[in-house]
Amino acid sequence: MATINGTIRGINLVNKAFSGSGTTTRDKTEVYLVTCDFGAYTGSSDDATLPAVGAAITARVRDGRTRTLAWAGPAMCGADANNQAVNFCGTSVAALTISTDDLTGELCTVNTVSTEVTATSGTTVGIGIMVAVFVT
Repeated sequence: MATINGTIRGINLVNKAFSGSGTTTRDKTEVYLVTCDFGAYTGSSDDATLPAVGAAITARVRDGRTRTLAWAGPAMCGADANNQAVNFCGTSVAALTISTDDLTGELCTVNTVSTEVTATSGTTVGIGIMVAVFVT
């Protein structure tokens, strides 16, 4: 079993509270579309991880605040070298797992997001993940 690390390629703000300076959780939540690539997935026993997601978002925004991962889910599929459509998800209701500042899960087929791909042909590019963060 191998862990395939992803590389973040893009971070775009999707939603943010109007004031951003309130005291409720809603006022301190932002949602981003994070696009990433993954190396070759060699077998169904592989796992996928996207490290330092909150830190990457914070570095992109550059406002001196800290962002802690709240939730994440698949947003759009990417494709491998054979144009196989692939999502970054998990095997339980398309869930990704948050591990401190990393996202972990599996590369899955698009039509059945809870079914792990057996292998990819080369690098998978263009996977999109919706990520919510709490801002402090």
